[in-house]
Amino acid sequence: MLVRRWLDAAGITDPVLRHCYTVCAREVSGLVEGGRGRWGALRIAPAAARPHTAALVAHGCRADACADSGPLESRQRRLAEFAEATWAAFAAGGSHDAVLHATVHTYRTFGMPLSLIEDMFTGMQRDVDFRDFATYAELCQWATQVAGYPLYGFMWAVAGTELTEAQPLVREFAELGQLTDVLCDLSEDLDEGRLYLPLEDLHQFGVHPEDVKAKRWTPAMADVIAFEAARATDRLPALAAELEHTPVGPVIHAFSEHHRLLLAGVLAAGQDVLHQPVQPPMGAFLNTWRPHMRAVIPC
Repeated sequence: MLVRRWLDAAGITDPVLRHCYTVCAREVSGLVEGGRGRWGALRIAPAAARPHTAALVAHGCRADACADSGPLESRQRRLAEFAEATWAAFAAGGSHDAVLHATVHTYRTFGMPLSLIEDMFTGMQRDVDFRDFATYAELCQWATQVAGYPLYGFMWAVAGTELTEAQPLVREFAELGQLTDVLCDLSEDLDEGRLYLPLEDLHQFGVHPEDVKAKRWTPAMADVIAFEAARATDRLPALAAELEHTPVGPVIHAFSEHHRLLLAGVLAAGQDVLHQPVQPPMGAFLNTWRPHMRAVIPC
């Protein structure tokens, strides 16, 4: 029932499109445990933007699943096949796949450039062909590709117009959000043979990459984690303030609080950050998002 109201608010009347967007919304709604930030984004977007938000998130999650799940030897093939299917859908103006069809419609509705998707696939390809990040600048470039451009597309859909002047700030915000995810998912990434912490930062604190990859905790490792977390916590409030009076100000504020909650969990985890993902309790998560969800009720 709620999805139908969102579709009505967005002016989407075509039965095929309504079905496709409903499929996207269902996929995103299933992310509450494994992708709470994405689920929260759907719930705080204005009603008219929710179908488009669901399409963008569902498409990104499918691409992410190709790059991050399943046997390593099949990830390259699956990501390439999904990218090929995506471009075919845009060339044809639609697809029999519900998520791809809705994604094409969303991009065309808002006039979004395909470079947003191209950069996302480029960043995910680097995940598949993984190599250590030598510098923080290199990490930020990757973060912009896998998170900055998709987040900008989401903000574009929420605002209903291109945020030209705010674009650099939104992308910087996304970089810090991706760094937060790196810290939260450090243990899982290490299990996959991926070390996302910049080598220059490890060297600065006298931490050997081999020790991190072997999940050996040292006092210096705590300093590295605190240093990386501070990069986000020191900048997030200022970014949120700079974006406060833009059309996406409330959404940015919600994400900022969400990231600060995650970073607090990272610092509290200590050496456990090397052995299990950081995920705050559901109650704390809901307390962070609930005020912003209420702001768009009844939707």
